[in-house]
Parts: sequence; C-alpha cells; structure tokens
Amino acid sequence: MAEAPRIERTIEHVVSLRRAGAALADPRESRRLKRVERELQRAIGVGVPKRRAAAVLGVSVTALDKWIARGRLPVVRRPGSSREQIDADALLDLAEEVTRLREDGQTRALLAGAFERLAQEGRPRPKLRPNQPAPELREHYRRTTPSDRLREVAELSRVLTDLAARGANS
Repeated sequence: MAEAPRIERTIEHVVSLRRAGAALADPRESRRLKRVERELQRAIGVGVPKRRAAAVLGVSVTALDKWIARGRLPVVRRPGSSREQIDADALLDLAEEVTRLREDGQTRALLAGAFERLAQEGRPRPKLRPNQPAPELREHYRRTTPSDRLREVAELSRVLTDLAARGANS
C-alpha cells in the first residue's frame, strides 16, 4: 500500500517541477529541473492505475472512464494484462492544467476546462502502442484528419531518426 501514495506524490512533484521550470529565466537551471523531472517520470512509468490517477486529479474513477470513453484520455496496457492504465504523460499534462485551474480559483468542471486548454495545444497527444487493440486504432483513424495523421508520421520519423543517430554515435 505504500506504493500508491508514493506514485501520487511523485506525480505531484513532477507537476510542481514543471510549474517551477516554466517560471525560471535561466536556461541552465531549467535544464537541471528537466533532468530531475525525467528521472521522476521514469519512476512513475508509462501508465498509472486509474484509482491513483483519479486521486491525483481529485475526481472519481467513473469520471476518468467517461473521458477515456470519449477518446480524450489515452490509456495503456501492460503486456500480459487486460487492465487499462492512464498514460503517464497525458496524466501529467492534465494534472498540471488542473493545478493551474485550481490556482486560478476554478472549482467546478476542472477536467473539462483542463481538456479544453490542452486541446488548444494539441495535447494530450495520443500514443500508438504495439499492444493497442485494432478497434482503438480504427477509432483513432476515424477521429483524425489526413493532416493529423501526416503530422503523427512526421513526428515518429523524427524520433526514429534521432534514435538512429544516437545509436550510431554510441
């Protein structure tokens, strides 16, 4: 049971680091914070159990399930498991935005407001994973435009090119 509160605290720490990093003017200090943030993100992993994610956001698991069903909140599955977990990157983006809205004094419809703000920036970005079921892939295809899909392919190509370049230098 000690694991659950630790994950929640780690997520809250990452959100705090992101907020602090955005306020820094010194690029070197900002990079240092980013390194710490990446280490904490590794500790969180690729997915967060729904109960933990709901606790971080201050909502019910039912509310999260509704956003998942609408296709707004990406989920991941660990190999060999049928349980869905909330994509950690998406959760961090959402938690950061919910924190910002709370600090601005908003108390109702926090997730709706957070998703609205994030959508303006094209976030949370859906992630195609090898263990994503075919119906989800088809639904993603139907929801996106050709230009959206081209942008995703370009981003994947850039990431693969970067990885290949780093591998060649090792």
